[in-house]
Amino acid sequence: MTTKDATMLPVPPASASSWTWGALIALVALVVSTWLVIDNRRRDRAVRWHQPDYDASSGALLVVNRLSLTTAVEGVTPELRELVDVVSRLRIAQQHSPDLPFAVIVAELEAYRVHALPERHADRLAADGRLLDDYLALARAQGVRLEAARSGIARVQRTIEERTRN
Repeated sequence: MTTKDATMLPVPPASASSWTWGALIALVALVVSTWLVIDNRRRDRAVRWHQPDYDASSGALLVVNRLSLTTAVEGVTPELRELVDVVSRLRIAQQHSPDLPFAVIVAELEAYRVHALPERHADRLAADGRLLDDYLALARAQGVRLEAARSGIARVQRTIEERTRN
């Protein structure tokens, strides 16, 4: 056999198994990328759906934090008027997402407003020292209601974050 004949030997056809592995890898890549696109779209929809709820709870948390700095007094504390708007936004969020515990936050904030000190409590206290225990009880109830509202807000935000993260 001459060198010329050696170069003319037939080349075996491409292996069929290499074509199968390539097709399988391409198919797996297609399935994974499709799944990632679908999952990202689902997550984006969940974020868009829950964004107003998260914003309402964040606004409520800001007001609750400001209210926790002082004791609320009817007619004097400006955040009490703002609290009406916050409760209204939370009720809208409750209707938007009834499965989130917005009702707990609304109930605690409304109970907080009920426990506000009367407008002239200092004058009344100066006139009658026996009212001190009543006013202290109202102030303690305010603190309890604010902490309950704060924990409800944290629970709502944590639930929204879990739903949008997964």
